[in-house]
Amino acid sequence: MKKLTVVMAFIAMCLTAGAQSLNLSSAYEAQNRGYLKKAKGYIDQAAVHEQTKAEPQTWFYSTLIYCKIGGEIQNKTKQGKELASLCPDWYRTAYQSVMNWKQFDKDGEYTEKISPFFAYIGNVYYDSAYAVYKRNQFERCMSLCDTAISIFNMGQGNKQNTQVTYYLAGAAASGAKDNAAVKKYYNPLVQSKYDNDEVYKTLFALYKNDKDTVNAVKIANTFRKNFPNNIEADQLMAQAYLLNGNMEKAMECLTSAISKQDTNPQAKASLLCAVAGLYDNAGQFDKAVESYNQALAIDPKQYAVNYGMGSLYYNRAVDKLNAANDVDPNDETGLYDKLRAESNECFSNSSKYFQAAIDYIDGLDEKGKKLNEGNLISCLYALRTVYSRIGNAEGFQAVNERYTKLTTE
Repeated sequence: MKKLTVVMAFIAMCLTAGAQSLNLSSAYEAQNRGYLKKAKGYIDQAAVHEQTKAEPQTWFYSTLIYCKIGGEIQNKTKQGKELASLCPDWYRTAYQSVMNWKQFDKDGEYTEKISPFFAYIGNVYYDSAYAVYKRNQFERCMSLCDTAISIFNMGQGNKQNTQVTYYLAGAAASGAKDNAAVKKYYNPLVQSKYDNDEVYKTLFALYKNDKDTVNAVKIANTFRKNFPNNIEADQLMAQAYLLNGNMEKAMECLTSAISKQDTNPQAKASLLCAVAGLYDNAGQFDKAVESYNQALAIDPKQYAVNYGMGSLYYNRAVDKLNAANDVDPNDETGLYDKLRAESNECFSNSSKYFQAAIDYIDGLDEKGKKLNEGNLISCLYALRTVYSRIGNAEGFQAVNERYTKLTTE
């Protein structure tokens, strides 16, 4: 009797193992014929059974079936609508299937077959991340991006997908004001030579604010090395030199960049504007004016140059006004009147440049105007102050009305 019990137990075990093997073959056959609901039932059973849950074949089939289910759902087919109610989070199961395959396929038996699914699943996670990013759910976005990155990194040929996902995660981190996370996501992009100015400029600014000059300079160096013809890289490198107080090297950097832009007048004008800014910061007013004028000669209808020139004269006017106020009341040389007159002249000179900057913004399309609303407010505020200083009541009233409307809406 005891012997019979053992035999019966052995037979039962063989039947169970056979049933699970049958589930795998049935799952594959069902998906092959397009019966995905049936295939899901078979593979789900195989996924939890002791005999097959550690088999790489199980998880390859599971990945295959759930990705097919996802395709039907995304294409909104008749079968897809039914499957959407059964497994709305199909991509999570697909991702977990890939992770289980990775754990159990020690010999890489199914590597070639399963690899094409990495990009598909990763892109679904990326799309989900982007959707929540647009709703300002930044923490959720970063979590979804982490999953997408992990699966992209498992396959070959996904470098571009990985980079775009790191960038989205970094943007979400920036939205969440998590500077450590911004560095976590953007630094790998620097290492992989990602071609996006904002990555380098953002990291540079973060390290600069942290007073981490070493890493700030390293970012600028890498940017310029990776993209030697990018004027943004040249300007960032100049800023890096300035962090170390090396005005000469900063100027040399920008001057060299200008010499490479003879066929690109807009880029040349932008660099001349940057040079003017350096001269302005160094207190070399005449040289700053000269550089701004060179930029304006290339294209007089620019925001940055006109605002820069306007600010240059405005700040000089303020300096002269302050100097006039510091003149001894008993001074009889006429210095006070001289400085006040020079201040008013500088204020007056600044007005035409601020107005030119405003005209540039007013000439943009509606999207451009919206993006430059902050710049417009800055120009109006400055011009309002100028008109108040030089006694242009009519100009002040017009500008003040526009400024007040923009800032109180």
